[in-house]
Amino acid sequence: MHITVEITATLWFMLTNLWQDEITESSVRRLFIDNGVKSVQIKYLKDNHNSKNQMYLAGDLTELANLPMGEVTVSKGTSKKKSAGGELIYHAPVSWAWLSPGGFSPAPKAQLIVYPQYPEVRLSSLLLGSRGAPNALFSQTQPRGQEEGRVLIFGANDEFDTTFAMIVSGRSPAAKSLDRFRGKPGKMVTIPVGYEPKTSQRYDLMRELATIHKMDWLEAVELPASRVMRACRGPRCGGHTLEAHLGITLNGAPAPDFGDWEVKQHAVTSFDRPGTGHITLFTPEPDLGDYAAHGTDWFARTYGVPTDDGARYNFTGRHFVTGRAHGKTGLELRLVGYDSSTNSITADGYVGLVGESGELVSGWSFAKLLKHWQTKHAYAAYVPSQSTKEVPRHFRYGHRVHLAEGTRFGLFLHAMATGAIAYDPGIKSERQINGTWKPKARSQFRVHVKALSQLYDSFTEVDVLSEAGME
Repeated sequence: MHITVEITATLWFMLTNLWQDEITESSVRRLFIDNGVKSVQIKYLKDNHNSKNQMYLAGDLTELANLPMGEVTVSKGTSKKKSAGGELIYHAPVSWAWLSPGGFSPAPKAQLIVYPQYPEVRLSSLLLGSRGAPNALFSQTQPRGQEEGRVLIFGANDEFDTTFAMIVSGRSPAAKSLDRFRGKPGKMVTIPVGYEPKTSQRYDLMRELATIHKMDWLEAVELPASRVMRACRGPRCGGHTLEAHLGITLNGAPAPDFGDWEVKQHAVTSFDRPGTGHITLFTPEPDLGDYAAHGTDWFARTYGVPTDDGARYNFTGRHFVTGRAHGKTGLELRLVGYDSSTNSITADGYVGLVGESGELVSGWSFAKLLKHWQTKHAYAAYVPSQSTKEVPRHFRYGHRVHLAEGTRFGLFLHAMATGAIAYDPGIKSERQINGTWKPKARSQFRVHVKALSQLYDSFTEVDVLSEAGME
């Protein structure tokens, strides 16, 4: 009997031995590099992480800012305990493909599911329709699908908006090696795949910002994909110049700028008062109301203020959720479907401009805003800047920087409800020589630097010179 058990165990091991048991960290890195991935997120799996259960990834979409996702839709929840009463659930498809040494296999049903009432973000349907999915290590019906020590590794190819992923087993050299990056329980970590990080991302960022501060006045530049700096002209050069000297290229991708960190500059009149000025959070175009139906030109020429010669219409002015119409535009900004007393979403709501008769003139659904909110990364550094007026413009950057960590969509809605965030548009339409009209859309939501702390769990001011030991 004892011999039979030993033989059976040996055969079982041989039958269940997988390539995911043998792969090394260097091979993992090479597979991601070969598929155009620059950094990956690592999640250490437990026994309940399998195909039967939606996999918990994060507390908010901002922790997945580097994961491309499709349009957000909404449904009523019935499966989760807190959703049984009909609370809203948001869904977003993700272009997901499983990697293996033999190539990759798309997972066409993969999606993110957002439960704002918790809040949490889960990953679902990773195996459905994918011929090369890691069923042996993730399927609830497979013996090893609930094995401890497995590691999920995933990262995006920004050019193709595709997330590549793999699961390695706990017995693999890769899992044992990657364990050195393990952080707080349940938290994912982000690492570059092209090189070994030597110090913390936070320290590296502090050192780079301190170096840029010491360089003083810098001519306005930007860094294209060729990675050869070129002159920058236009209103966004303050940010582009800072990013260029941080080695961040112009790509428009939603991924964080510097490791896990998003870097934002904001203009100030004095470095002694870095907590001044306004910052643009995002600029989503409306998906509801008459604006969405008729377009920017119609909106600008219907609700905008004409210049004296009638050649241009401007729609501007900071709109807050106050319960009153704006003095200049006559439109009231409303927040519908959110209860600020309980900080909860009560309906498939929206932020919108409403006319005198209660008609929705321009609106942004929560689903639309949620997708844009994903780009507001969980870690952000707000850097004060000053500029010259002459051409070419020059910029310099302060050494007192605000570091923000941890945010949620509910904090954004609460800040809207309390008037910390304003809808501050810069929309116009100009008559051309041939008599046609050329509109320009700029529907921006902005916040004063002093109110930024309301959007984060932690918001502190640091001296980058002191942090980097460069005083």
